[in-house]
Amino acid sequence: MGHSRCTVVAAAITCAGFLLTGCGSSDAPTDAMPSVIPTVVAGAPTTSTGASEQPSQPPISNDPDSGSVATPSTETIPITPVDPAVYAAPNDQVGWKSPSGNIFCKLGSTAFSSGCQATDAPIPEGADCDKPPFSADELSKGFFLDPGLVTPMCFNQGAFGVQNARSLDYNTSISHLGYTCYSRVEAMICDAGDGHGFVLSMQQATWN
Repeated sequence: MGHSRCTVVAAAITCAGFLLTGCGSSDAPTDAMPSVIPTVVAGAPTTSTGASEQPSQPPISNDPDSGSVATPSTETIPITPVDPAVYAAPNDQVGWKSPSGNIFCKLGSTAFSSGCQATDAPIPEGADCDKPPFSADELSKGFFLDPGLVTPMCFNQGAFGVQNARSLDYNTSISHLGYTCYSRVEAMICDAGDGHGFVLSMQQATWN
């Protein structure tokens, strides 16, 4: 990541003014997450049979030499879309937190306004966690979302907090401005479009 983006990111985060302390409108259920976004979830059950199994896909890794094949999540509980208006925030944004309170997310139309961060999560591969005087352990971890693009990041403030953030219930999804995020018990999974997205939880922070 270039220094100019880091400078803008720092300014955007500072302007957010939120400290991370825990850091479609149809009600009809939908299928599980589309197979084009990351669905590899740590600890998820696996199976080799069943009509609902999603196709195999490359592991969520930035190592092009990795030859292993990850097993996608086989979570079969349907996901119900929520009305994004329920999670509306100023400036045509939507924001929410995970039911556990570990993850905060926001989707907006301006630069550095979309993504998720977790108070407790591993460092995403490729993230810039050199932010003195903070150690990596003191930073929250997550991702910025842009159309068709995911940027791993460590945060020294709450970039995605919204006032009185509501929980996005497990097994629901929220869509806004071309992005879709899925709240699962195992992780928050977000789709940036064009086959790119991320998985964020206490156990993992993976992206493609």
